[in-house]
Amino acid sequence: MEQLRLGLIGAGERGANCYAPYAFKYPEEIKFVCVAEPLKDRRTVFARAHGIPEEWQFEDWKDMIDKNPCLDGVIISTQDQQHFEPAMAAIEKGWGILLEKPMAETAEKTKLITEAADKKGVPLMVCHVLRHTPYFMAMKEQIDSGAIGDVQSIHHIENIGYWHFAHSYVRGNWHNTKETTPMIVAKCCHDMDIFNYLLGGRKCRKVSSFGDLSYFTRDNMPQGAAANCMEGCPYDKTCQYSAYKYLEDRTNRDNFRDIIMRTDDREAFLKHLKESPYSRCVYQCDNDAVSRQVVNLEYEGGVTVSFQASAFTQEITRQTKIMGTKGDIEGCLEEDSFYIRDFDTGNITKVRVHTPKTLHSGGDERIMSDFVQILKNPEKGMGAYGAGMSLQGHIMAFAAEESRQLGGKVIELQDK
Repeated sequence: MEQLRLGLIGAGERGANCYAPYAFKYPEEIKFVCVAEPLKDRRTVFARAHGIPEEWQFEDWKDMIDKNPCLDGVIISTQDQQHFEPAMAAIEKGWGILLEKPMAETAEKTKLITEAADKKGVPLMVCHVLRHTPYFMAMKEQIDSGAIGDVQSIHHIENIGYWHFAHSYVRGNWHNTKETTPMIVAKCCHDMDIFNYLLGGRKCRKVSSFGDLSYFTRDNMPQGAAANCMEGCPYDKTCQYSAYKYLEDRTNRDNFRDIIMRTDDREAFLKHLKESPYSRCVYQCDNDAVSRQVVNLEYEGGVTVSFQASAFTQEITRQTKIMGTKGDIEGCLEEDSFYIRDFDTGNITKVRVHTPKTLHSGGDERIMSDFVQILKNPEKGMGAYGAGMSLQGHIMAFAAEESRQLGGKVIELQDK
């Protein structure tokens, strides 16, 4: 089996720790031969792990492009506003691309990326990992089999999780939409993509949305709270968002702790935490990401979707109910199963899905496997994995944000 040569642009949590480990598990399939990452510690750790020589380690992705490595493909997992330029440069090189979502910070740039890839004939996949999870693949299989008849409507909830939201959208990289992308784009273009996937590529025609930043503001700050949890705040032991709670061994919290710093040295972690944005008081940040948002969608043929994303949940999961003419499907991603109810017989069937206990329920490894297969067999085409459906989901998410800012005005989508 021919080993593919890959490059990585952006050696953060997603690129280095979610996608790249595929090379350790299946070394006969791929090898990372170069990396571009501005942070030296991340760059050197990744290079050491994958045996990348110093001359193929780059602080700036432009230097990597200029050196013109011989690559079959590249993974671009930089921050949202740093996707467009390296993606366009990689397309020009003719490299296959696995691009982290969202593709770009505007709908216009997103369209330009997909148009450039189509024109050049470059394989372009977007990291919509949910579409690649065994759970949603099994759900779609049931829909396509006709188990619930014709789909009439979908109700879907993304439980972001109070700690996840505070970490990523109050203190973290997506806290300010002027520096990145709106929450509905950064977080929920996954969900828009899932609706399109489940509905077989049916086109969305109308979008409306409401939402706001309802809690993480100075109006809700406890009296006398410090600007930094670790600088003598009187609530450092009682506040549910205290930075010290990163040390608690609770579900999912260890993932966010590793994002701040991967170390077993408690003292080193605390020192780094205090100096990082993640110890800031959640009521005193320069955040504007909305903490709750609802979206209504109407598809061609009259199919409707109601979607809600909220920070105010304990668990981090997605709940889905799909309502058809002959039955319905209802389930929760984290429970590894869903129920099919048949209207005619009254039978209820529980479908169990083997779901790996990983960050994205097996989607990360599966998307890497699909990317490898596309690179090896480009003549087969991108099929369901192409960026076309991803583009539609992005446009829907940007339209939802436009509607929200206009007080819920209905935005009509047109084919371009």
